[in-house]
Order: sequence, then C-alpha cells, then structure tokens
Amino acid sequence: MINSFINSHFSPKRHNLKIGKYFLFGNKKKINSTRKISISQLSNNLDFTKNLNQDTDVKDKFLSWLSFNNVFIFNKSTWGRAPHQCFVSNETTDEGEPCGRGLLAFKKIQQGEKLIEIPENLILSVKEDQVKNEENDFLNEYDSLGIFLIQQMAMGEKSKWKIYFKVLPREEDLNLGFRWNLHDIVFLRGSKTLSASIYLKQKIKIQFLRLEKNVFSKNRLKYPISIFNLEQWEWALSILLSRAIFLQNLKKVSLVPYADFMNHNPFSTSYIDSKKISFSQNHEIVMYADKDYNKFDQIFTTYGQKTNLELLLLYGFILERNPFDSIELRISLSNKDSFFEEKKGFMEECEKTTEITFPIFYYKYPKELYEFLRFCIINDKDLGLSDLSDFNFNDENNFKLEKIIRKLVLFSCEKILKNYSKKIFEEKILNS
Repeated sequence: MINSFINSHFSPKRHNLKIGKYFLFGNKKKINSTRKISISQLSNNLDFTKNLNQDTDVKDKFLSWLSFNNVFIFNKSTWGRAPHQCFVSNETTDEGEPCGRGLLAFKKIQQGEKLIEIPENLILSVKEDQVKNEENDFLNEYDSLGIFLIQQMAMGEKSKWKIYFKVLPREEDLNLGFRWNLHDIVFLRGSKTLSASIYLKQKIKIQFLRLEKNVFSKNRLKYPISIFNLEQWEWALSILLSRAIFLQNLKKVSLVPYADFMNHNPFSTSYIDSKKISFSQNHEIVMYADKDYNKFDQIFTTYGQKTNLELLLLYGFILERNPFDSIELRISLSNKDSFFEEKKGFMEECEKTTEITFPIFYYKYPKELYEFLRFCIINDKDLGLSDLSDFNFNDENNFKLEKIIRKLVLFSCEKILKNYSKKIFEEKILNS
C-alpha cells in the first residue's frame, strides 16, 4: 500500500506510516544554536502554524453555528441539563496514528448514554421536490443530493450551511483511493483496489455525462457550466461517499454536521440514526455510547464492516487491525469434471451457481469455502454408491481430500500475492 496518505484535519482515521509522532508534537531534543535553518524551512513551519490557527478559528465558528442552531454542545451544565459529554479536538490519535479531527470524551461516559442530538432541520438532505423538473424522474438519491450540495456550495454566504462547508475537506485533502493519480495507484497492481478505483472514477464520469445531457445542458441559467462541471461533480460525490450517512428510520441519505466528525473504528458498534422526538412530529439525529469511555478517550462510530479496499477507495485510509479485511478467492466447478453435469444440476437445485466467491480473512476462512471445495473435488471413489445429495460435505475425516484442499487454498493465495510488486526500488519509493 502507498504510505503517503495526506494528514487532513478533516478526514477520518487513516493508517499513516509516513508521519510520526514528532510531526504533531515536535522533537523535544534541544536545537544547537549554531545550526542553520533555511528560509524555506522557516516558511514551512510558519505556514503549518498558520494553518493550525485557521483550523481552530474555523472550528470555533462551526461550534458557534451549531449552538445557534439548537445543538447542545456546552461543556457546562445549564438549567435542568448536564454538560455535553464530548468536545472537538483538531488532532486525535488512535494507537499512535494521527486521525485528524475527532470527538473526545469530556468526562467519563457510561454505555448507553446519548452522545449527540442534532435537529433534523440541520441535516443536509433532499426532499422529492427540491431538485425537480419534468424530465428528471431517473435521478437517484445521490444524484439529487450531489446537485443540491453543489447548489448550496455555490450560494456562498447565502447558504444555510455556509459555516459547515468551511469544515468540509478541501479539494487537496480529498485523498480517496479513486482520486489518486494513475502513477500513484499503479503501485497497487495485484490488488483489486486498482481496478475498483478505475471503475469508480469512470462510473462517476458517466454519471456526470448523463446528468449533463439530461439536466444541466437543458437549463444553463440554473446549471451554469462554471459551477456544474466534472470537477465539481467529482468533489460532491467524494464528499457524499466519504461522509454521507443513511438514516434508517428516515430512509434517506444525509450529511449530518458534527456527527460526521467521528472517526471509524471497526470494533465499534455505535451507529448514527434518527429518532422521533417525544410529543412532536420532528426527528433528531442521535448516537448512543456502545461502551464506557474514560475522560479524553476518543469516541468512535462505525462506517460498517468494510475491508481495507473499501476504506481506501471511499475514505482514503486503511486500518492495520481490520478484522473485516480480506482477499477474495473465486472457486468454480471444472467443466472437465466427469461429474460436471450432475454437480451443476445439484447446484441449480440449491439455487446456486457453479462459481462462488469467498472472502479469506487474516485469521479465519468461511466454513462454506471448504464445503464447496469438497464438493468440487470429490470423485466417484469418494462418493462410492452414495448420491451427491447424501454426501456429507462437513466431514473433515477424509484426510487425503483435506490435504488436497489445503494445498489448493495455499496455492491460490500465493498466486494472488505474486501479482503484487516486490521490487526493491518500488519499496523505496513507497517508504520515502
């Protein structure tokens, strides 16, 4: 994997092997007074400090905007209400790796406590009549929300979400896998990330061209080309793919300010959803603590059970300890098998195909993989007088058959690994 992940203050957690702890906290060794410091080094340090100050100002304005819009984020108790349990930190870490901006516990939090409450009117989503004309019935929810996001962004100071837009990732910080340059992503050859990135980038382009033909070009006054172009569309889809949340109870995709500050942890079971407010027709967006938190612990949510391929492609980071990371093995029946027709008919009766893809995890494999391999390999000697439907595919006592299966799995995994580059000069580039 490429280690040069950009350390964005607004991006979710990333596995950054390039930036160490001294990048954030500074080397505490004393500097010799006779050491020369170049103007360019001094300029870079000043720029870094300036960016940190700007990020703090933006964060403070954003928190004020949330408070103005009835989001309770005060760390002091008010009449009849305890202090808010969380606070925003510009720099968070997880197992020593920088995560960018995130939420930390302001005090001890017990499992089951409500952590966030966001009014429904503050989320950025679309209604059926918000992006509507006589010829756009083909638009899906991401199409409509992408168009609405670009419209609101173009409104600038007139937009309700103008402060929120300022904390969204900048164009240069959107380091999602499908946005990488070809000369960078080529280092991932052998991984499905390469083909998946190219496919997703092409799909977004096709999606834009479809909208350009059927919506944008038919009303240039409403959709000027200076605003509704491929570059802006790719930015909007990048924001939606990496930050949008599907609210199950409301049945819609939305951008939820403040809630999208939370970073991903594959071991978290907390999720963000809407809940109807008692004695009201309105909803609020809520999340409850999935465990106890100590003061200053980082509060995580889950983006779902995603592999590193999906995380890199959609969020721009990977996890070293990802229990859901896997490679795929595609197994198929051989048409040269003397029992091919019988086995094919058996699979059709079970409403299965003759080709099945299985995930191989770091520490486990699906039981169904071995069952299907036994099914593929068995011959007349193994069956004897038994019928296919009577054969026990869970039986592990046929040691000769089990040995063949293990060798086959090992050979398949080694074949996949050989597709990855191991050249020394490429390793130097990746770690430079």
